[in-house]
Formats: sequence, structure tokens, C-alpha cells
Amino acid sequence: MEKNKSVGRIVSCIHRFTAINLHKKLEKYNIGPGQLHFLMVLYHNEGINQECLSHKLMIDKATSARAIKKLEEEGYITRKVDENDKRAYKISLTEKAYNFKPIVRQILHEWRDILLIDFNEKEKKTLLDLLEKLSKNAKKGIEKSE
Repeated sequence: MEKNKSVGRIVSCIHRFTAINLHKKLEKYNIGPGQLHFLMVLYHNEGINQECLSHKLMIDKATSARAIKKLEEEGYITRKVDENDKRAYKISLTEKAYNFKPIVRQILHEWRDILLIDFNEKEKKTLLDLLEKLSKNAKKGIEKSE
């Protein structure tokens, strides 16, 4: 591996630039990149509880509670007591959240297109395969250390 290249530094740079871009694009909708991650999981898992949501995002309960509170205050979600477990809350998307979904998709697709602008189809596939492998390795590393 080249002397001055670091996987962690490169991934961190991409993460920071993505956060900056998302912050600019989402500001007018009164949410940030952090809350967007919660919405993305909810778009695919309507009605899950707060604990499950935290687990899926690998985020602690306190951070999840703040993000959920912000999304609820902005009218993107509602929380209702889970009938099967009165200590838990089920989270549901509102009409506002569903109307926001195509906007989110457009923002994410535009950013993806910027990131991949000089890549051919084979390079895109290879990159995504390698990033997926990197992510799986990171997860395995965390699980080993627990």
C-alpha cells in the first residue's frame, strides 16, 4: 500500500464531504444528515420500535432519542406506544415524510452521481463491491472486539 494513503483517512474525508453536502441540501427541510439516516431506515421498516431502529443504525439510545424527537417535532414521524410492549414506542412515518421521500432520493442520487462522475460501469461495480467488503470486514472487527 502507498505510504501516505490511509483507508481510514479516505473514508473519513468522503464521510465529511457527504455530511457537508447533505447538511446544505437538507437545511431548508429542517433536518440534518443524522436524522436522514433514521428516515431512510424507516422508509424500509415502517412501524419498528425505537430500540430496533437504534440497533439497525448502530447508534446509542440517547442519540436515537434526540434524532427521533427532532423528526417528530418537524412532523416527519409519530410515536405510539407498542401494544405488545408498553415500554416501547413504534415509529411511523407521516404524510410529510412520504412526500419527502422523492426529494431524499433525488438528493442522494445527485450526490452519488457527483462521487462517481469519472467512473465507468465496471469501475462503479468494482468500487461498490470493494466498499461492501470493507464494510463487512469493519463489522466483523467490531463483533470480534465485543
